[in-house]
Amino acid sequence: MKKHLRKRIDDGHQVFLDELKPTKAQREHGLELHADSFVADAQGGVPVSTPVGLAADRLQGDINRLRKALEADGLDATEVSRRLDAEWKRRKTFESAFDPAWQKLVVELYEAAGVDLGCEDVAHPGENSFDDALRHVARNNFIYDRADGVVRVGHAVDIELALETGRPAVIQHMAGVGAFAEADDPLARIDLFYTLGVRMMQLTYIQHNTLCSSWMQDDDQGLTDLGRKAIARMNELGIMVDIAHCGDRSSLEIIEASSEPVLLSHTACRTVYDDATNPFYVEAVMRQDYARGVPHPKKTGSRNASDEILRALATRGGVAAIYSIDYVIGPRETSNNFAAFVRHLEHAVKVMGIDHVAIGSDRTHFQNWKPSSLDWTNWPYWTVGLVCRGFSDSDIRKLIGGNYLRYAQRVLDKRAWGPLM
Repeated sequence: MKKHLRKRIDDGHQVFLDELKPTKAQREHGLELHADSFVADAQGGVPVSTPVGLAADRLQGDINRLRKALEADGLDATEVSRRLDAEWKRRKTFESAFDPAWQKLVVELYEAAGVDLGCEDVAHPGENSFDDALRHVARNNFIYDRADGVVRVGHAVDIELALETGRPAVIQHMAGVGAFAEADDPLARIDLFYTLGVRMMQLTYIQHNTLCSSWMQDDDQGLTDLGRKAIARMNELGIMVDIAHCGDRSSLEIIEASSEPVLLSHTACRTVYDDATNPFYVEAVMRQDYARGVPHPKKTGSRNASDEILRALATRGGVAAIYSIDYVIGPRETSNNFAAFVRHLEHAVKVMGIDHVAIGSDRTHFQNWKPSSLDWTNWPYWTVGLVCRGFSDSDIRKLIGGNYLRYAQRVLDKRAWGPLM
């Protein structure tokens, strides 16, 4: 690993150590436990085809030269950034597929985080149309077909293969659900994306759609008849039903309708912090590209899960994964730390029981972000933090990967039969 990247990761470790001040014994035991455990991030990993995170030297050189040319043309910073993002996306596929330096970097980042199973969005919220989602999935499949260092998960056996060969595994997730939820035939689209490797699907993001309502609607209208059919099809195929971003009524009805346990891939606990009290989050969401055409809500629900939803998930065998995004786990000014994050984990365990809680960080590694206790590459130190909070080794193994592994293996272990598309 290059020195500047190693230093950035080490700086994040130091911020964590300065916050928690673990003893030498706690630190050594936590790091050993992390290395010896199966570790899974239900919503986090190293993206391979999006204009975020890191590039190897050749692509970074191309982008730097383009930046200088655009700045020389007198373009403002916003337009320069927009064009660079677009060009990065256009160029990223071939770097990820063919540049040995990039492929080495992906593995190094997974190793630094000690993550055995990650997640990658193959339809970002901004890629809410069928064409955009299809392009993203196609780019990713082209890359993963050539990425010997990472295993793309299609069935439960692929996770076992990754473990046996010492490689990280990745589950492909769809957040931009307009690609199927707004189609003339959503069930056929679900089939299509299944054949292309998608194994986790949200049912909404911020829009009310043909399936259900999101947390941002003033009036959650619940699960539709078409939504019930979509869930049944996902159950048949072996696709994780993800209620992240769903409204309360929709979430409860989805949990009840699904014949398989349901996943809440990235959330926090409303009892600990009600993000509806944080206007920054709503305003940040509404500024994004995917919010175009969505009416600004007069009143929203809460993105973080209620105790009722957490209990319903656990009762039906589901899993809730806690995210580490600072502005939704507490007041923005005071929550960029492990203490804010772990409070949600502890509350979820109290409400759901230890067997139904996981971590879905909603993060990747950003070289240019200010070092933080919640850096994605601080995953091993989160385990140290759980040791410091008094969790037993067996409970820590469940939280950092065991619970999610059990859930994923059950849902993905399907051999569908009958008509397709």
